[in-house]
Amino acid sequence: MYPIKFKSIYKEKIWGGKRLASFRDDLPENIKIGESWDIVCHEHAVSVVENGAYKGMTLQNLIDKYGHKLMGEKVDTSWFPISIKIITTDEKLSIQVHPSEEYAIKMGLSGGRTEAWYVIESEPDAYLYLGIKDCTKEQFKEALENEHYEDCINKVYVKAGDMFYVKSGLLHAIGENITLLEIHQNVEKEFRIFDYNRGRELDLTQAYEVLDFDSKDIESDYMLLTHKGNQIKEYNLPADFNIEVYEVLDSLYQTSDRNRFHIFTCVAGEGEILYGGDKREKIAKGDSYLIPAILGPYELEGKMILIKSYVAI
Repeated sequence: MYPIKFKSIYKEKIWGGKRLASFRDDLPENIKIGESWDIVCHEHAVSVVENGAYKGMTLQNLIDKYGHKLMGEKVDTSWFPISIKIITTDEKLSIQVHPSEEYAIKMGLSGGRTEAWYVIESEPDAYLYLGIKDCTKEQFKEALENEHYEDCINKVYVKAGDMFYVKSGLLHAIGENITLLEIHQNVEKEFRIFDYNRGRELDLTQAYEVLDFDSKDIESDYMLLTHKGNQIKEYNLPADFNIEVYEVLDSLYQTSDRNRFHIFTCVAGEGEILYGGDKREKIAKGDSYLIPAILGPYELEGKMILIKSYVAI
């Protein structure tokens, strides 16, 4: 097996635009792109391989054929556990919340959802909404009804390189003029709370059942490691997945984990993934590669920042 790249699946959104054109040259014309689904495998979409011998196969095809060789000995092969997306905004996303696993089971949904955000690009004064200030449910409802919601919501200004953990139950929204990497549990479900009067349906009953009014933790802590000048930030997320940020200055040797697959997403710079003696794959800003569990030794070469995501076991 080899490092696998998939075709991007572009999604039109009312809050989207053409910001991805700064590092993508295959955007559909005359469409406001809001999301690029880069590694997904669920009922709404399945990624298709773009490179190498598996070109044209779906991710589900690969899982069915190679099972634990691809996914890892300790990973359940009945479903692909995480999704990798790039979100880009010309306008604000709706204010929303994701269900917990417990709530999802109770309501017959496919599962709960937590996610993490890494800010790739942002303009000055760009911000996120994350969490609720010290206010009661009644005060929060009144603020929404009268459209002075910022009285009750944390507004967090961001810059490239910021990382945030968005757990289930945490109110959140992405502001305008931001491009970020989103890693989340493989579930497509949110409850929309406020949408700036854009005419889309709200999910207030469900949202108020799952909103965590006590949640204030929004920034993610990490442990910093160094290896021959390269830096690795290891985040210890209380989730079903973990994240590391690799700042590669020249080259960094790695070995795949037979227990689980890895995904690398380049968020700055460019380089190559060297494997199998003399084989290599180019990786540049915006690219994601799945590293199969049985790949073995490989080298990250170049000057780039990579986000490594993987399931917790």
